[in-house]
Amino acid sequence: MAQLTATAVAMIKGTVEKVHIALTDYESVRPLLLTENFDDYQVRSGGHGAGTEVGWTLLVSEKRRRRRVKLRRQVPWDCLVRVDEATEDRIVERDLRSALVTTWTVRDAGEGRTVVRVLASWDGPDGLAGLLSRPRQRLAIRKTYEDMLTNLHNYFDPPKAIRRKSGATDGAESGTTEAEPAEKKPAEEDGPG
Repeated sequence: MAQLTATAVAMIKGTVEKVHIALTDYESVRPLLLTENFDDYQVRSGGHGAGTEVGWTLLVSEKRRRRRVKLRRQVPWDCLVRVDEATEDRIVERDLRSALVTTWTVRDAGEGRTVVRVLASWDGPDGLAGLLSRPRQRLAIRKTYEDMLTNLHNYFDPPKAIRRKSGATDGAESGTTEAEPAEKKPAEEDGPG
């Protein structure tokens, strides 16, 4: 079997300690980070840090072409993941049912920011069909972890709501910036002078 890997990296607005605590909280924070690719998520034992066991079904999306029609199918991976290591800068998750190993690395980036890197490795499919599906599988796994990192980013730095300007007719959203002057109110008179 061929060993496949996928990597995703993101800058998170939070200290290494806070990001590490969030990533190792499998009970309350981790479910918030999951994408639609994860189904039946449940904490089996533990819930925080090393020794935690978590189960889920990972739905890996694979696009295929067949006679000018793009088909998309979901390949389910039933995972029972144990957190083998949860040191200050590294979290290692091993699937007990397959060769999937996910390593999360957190590094200080200065100014209260943290670089988070996810490296997933697993045994790819064999044969000619497997050879053709490996790139799709690698892309699908990378996209899944990129989306999780986006959710982690949004957990620490929620997106700001965009206000619409009154009178916008094109349907596009536009926000008010600090450079724009505030609306002027008519001056109130203090009384007869």
